[in-house]
Amino acid sequence: MFFYNYYFAIFILALIFFFLSNKNLSILLSIIIIIIIGYYYFYNINIYDENLKSTFKNKLNTLNNDIKDKKSIIDINYFLNKFPIQIRYLNNDKYLIELILNIRFIKLFDEAKYSKLLLLFENFMKIYIFILADRYNIQDYFSTFIDIRTTIIKELYSIYIIIPIKLKYIYNINTFLIIKETIQNFIKYSRKMILILENYGFKEKGLYYLQDTKYKPYDKNNLEVY
Repeated sequence: MFFYNYYFAIFILALIFFFLSNKNLSILLSIIIIIIIGYYYFYNINIYDENLKSTFKNKLNTLNNDIKDKKSIIDINYFLNKFPIQIRYLNNDKYLIELILNIRFIKLFDEAKYSKLLLLFENFMKIYIFILADRYNIQDYFSTFIDIRTTIIKELYSIYIIIPIKLKYIYNINTFLIIKETIQNFIKYSRKMILILENYGFKEKGLYYLQDTKYKPYDKNNLEVY
């Protein structure tokens, strides 16, 4: 939260000092009060930061446990079908981690689909990082990045088929709404990632052409994907 920010804390302390020093109080007394308040404030900021780190670590451990002992999935891209020993790239994007955790409940109904999505998210982030780090040639891997994105979206849509609608009435959880929001959020977020890669390719690498991602031939199986 914004009030657990060091810059905000310094601003508040400076403001307090200003008011105290203009009330004809001793400067020394003002400094003592500032030190006391500052100690309390910065102590709580440290606690908040540690809680955030601990929470993120727990989420990452959850995902690592989900892929534990997993071998591979059937995929035409053979170099992308093997599970890593632990998450190595997805942990660089907290937003994508939250998206996959939001739909972790599908593991109860189709663990294979959830595992596949988790691996797809990991590879999606890996290619994104490697392209921007110049380890992968953007001309060779940009299309792979787009293909994985499309596959993720289709897999997300297919979740509707495996989730019982009665969950909404038994557990008071609107799983269909969660899935819908996850799909929409992923499409919007991954579109921003595409724009970043395109800007990198055109401006940084001096390319004149990359695979078009805006205009597609009509395909009823690809509706709402782009």
